[in-house]
Amino acid sequence: MFRPLIPSPLPRHAGAAVCIALAATCLSAQPALASANVEGLLQNVVDMLTGNTARLLAVLAVVVVGILWMFGLFDLRRAAIVVLGIVVVFGAAEIVNLITGGA
Repeated sequence: MFRPLIPSPLPRHAGAAVCIALAATCLSAQPALASANVEGLLQNVVDMLTGNTARLLAVLAVVVVGILWMFGLFDLRRAAIVVLGIVVVFGAAEIVNLITGGA
């Protein structure tokens, strides 16, 4: 019979007990019903991109771009692209409503 060089501190049948406990845990798991619909997930993404945190980040981006432009480290074209990108992100819902005729 094979004898290990380093004696194990665990009992002989500890591996079987761990496997049984793992199987019982997997079988007793309940599905998460909170993520049932895709529409709710996408709405959360839209809320995250247009919420207060995104507004604060946009304000900070405009401030940083303005300071860089003031010191000549950023040209006016790139500054306008950043501001236009912010306008598109925050106006996306209105743009889609305008195209689709939604309320």
